[in-house]
Amino acid sequence: MKALIVEDNDNLARSIASTLEEASFTIDVACDGEKALLMLQQGGYDLLVLDLGLPLLDGMSLLRLLRHQQNTIPVLIISARDTLDQRILGLEVGADDYLCKPFSLNEVAARARALVRRAKHFGGESLRCGRLEFFPDAMELRVDGQALTLHRRELEVIEYLLINQNRLVSKDQIIDRLSSTDEAISYAAVETYISRIRKKIGHDFGLKTVRGLGYYLAPPASEEGAS
Repeated sequence: MKALIVEDNDNLARSIASTLEEASFTIDVACDGEKALLMLQQGGYDLLVLDLGLPLLDGMSLLRLLRHQQNTIPVLIISARDTLDQRILGLEVGADDYLCKPFSLNEVAARARALVRRAKHFGGESLRCGRLEFFPDAMELRVDGQALTLHRRELEVIEYLLINQNRLVSKDQIIDRLSSTDEAISYAAVETYISRIRKKIGHDFGLKTVRGLGYYLAPPASEEGAS
């Protein structure tokens, strides 16, 4: 996996680069938007980690240019612009995820891996966890081959959990994932979605609540070999 980090703070860029290298990424770094655009036009990247406050060409303008050029590279915005309006704008312009500064470097790595995995699952492939199978193109969840009826938000939550299976996912991460519209998402709403998902898929599918921390999805031990 190869990622381009676009960040004009040298210390922060080095820290992110070191973290992603430990997560098996090969890293290039650009300190301004114009240089990043030239590097991206040469292709070969699996992920773009993008700051917004950049010299020469700001991050939002760079993102607009990429999407206008039909460049579908997964984009993780990292920015000090932490208002809901700014996050919504970034996602609507074409970002795949948005992380506000200050942030955990481990979370950057987790989100980066999830975005690359998700990109690889487009084009008709499915996400599997034991007897659960999710089809992103159709937004359909099946258990033992039988389609279940889930609401849109429930499908978005289970998709995110499947992408991040075998890792702890916090309520804040789920809220960030659902914040692509101006709909307010609360902790209570996340708990409701999880409760409804459990009722629909059954309680024996390895969706666990880690009190005070979040949720963890993994295939039951008896199904790990079949997942």
